[in-house]
Amino acid sequence: MASRNLDYLKIEPWHFFSNEKEKTKFNWFAFELACEIDRAVPFATKKYLARKGYTKQRFNKSCINLAMLLQGIVLKKLRGEIPEMEINHTEVEKAFPRLNNKNVNKLLNYTGKAWENLLDICISCPSACISNKDEYCVMFDDESYYSL
Repeated sequence: MASRNLDYLKIEPWHFFSNEKEKTKFNWFAFELACEIDRAVPFATKKYLARKGYTKQRFNKSCINLAMLLQGIVLKKLRGEIPEMEINHTEVEKAFPRLNNKNVNKLLNYTGKAWENLLDICISCPSACISNKDEYCVMFDDESYYSL
């Protein structure tokens, strides 16, 4: 399964775990967030980013990295270290390096929209991936979520 981790043509669940213990609901939330970020960025922006070296694989890897970085912000909120969940330039710049402020701002807006879209779905989802963040997530074992 390790070789699959290197393939970023599509954002896949296995990008979010390296062993059984990491198949948590919190990591599933990160997978869903990465997918939602990918959906939120318009084709025209992706086309522009491709000219800047962000191939489909590199873009997907950056979405994955951004979702994982945002997990840290979620944890800070859960521990009461910050009053509000806030997506800022820092995480976007780390996930998408070498972009100018204009494009970082665009990606920040798209990420905010992705976050809101995902939370709208989470409200009615019985998995409660944030509240039950450390629980095993059976969806990682469902082959229908993977490209075969």
